[in-house]
Amino acid sequence: MEDKKTVVNILTKSFKDDPHINFLLEKSKNKNKMRIIMEYVFEESYNKGEIYLNEDNTAVALWNTDTKERISWKYIYRNLSFLIQIGVESTIRILKTDKLVNMCHPQIGRFAHLYTIGVLPESQGKGNARKLINYMIDKMSQTQTTLYLETANITNIGIYNKMGFHTFHTLDVDGHKLFCMNRIC
Repeated sequence: MEDKKTVVNILTKSFKDDPHINFLLEKSKNKNKMRIIMEYVFEESYNKGEIYLNEDNTAVALWNTDTKERISWKYIYRNLSFLIQIGVESTIRILKTDKLVNMCHPQIGRFAHLYTIGVLPESQGKGNARKLINYMIDKMSQTQTTLYLETANITNIGIYNKMGFHTFHTLDVDGHKLFCMNRIC
């Protein structure tokens, strides 16, 4: 995707001070760890989901769907490269969190998981994220698809509630809370 650099830049800037991402990466000594994880997230969603960038390139939503990514040399290289760059401790923390989150997702049926959504700091509060989420809600409303997301930010819960999402589970990852939410379209 030609917009990879734009997407990664938005996510890197958007999550610079995010407590959940910083919790996941705090053991990594790599000075470029935020960019590395966002490049990884981009590639994962590109291979097993959908990526939506708004018109003025200030917001992006990455959705993973029930599509399974095939194991390939590119897949193995991406994962090994991530492990080497981020380090074992952070990778284990990320895998542990992902496992807990995935246990909350359905094992059958259609779903879309808001893997991450980012808005440039100067464009926040203008409805950009809401538009990107509503696009997926509208798209999936014809297919009986359940939408999932997680947030560590308590303020976001109220925003997502207004969009029809409900908290169905709270995960505790090493004293760090993650609120699992869903919405049936």
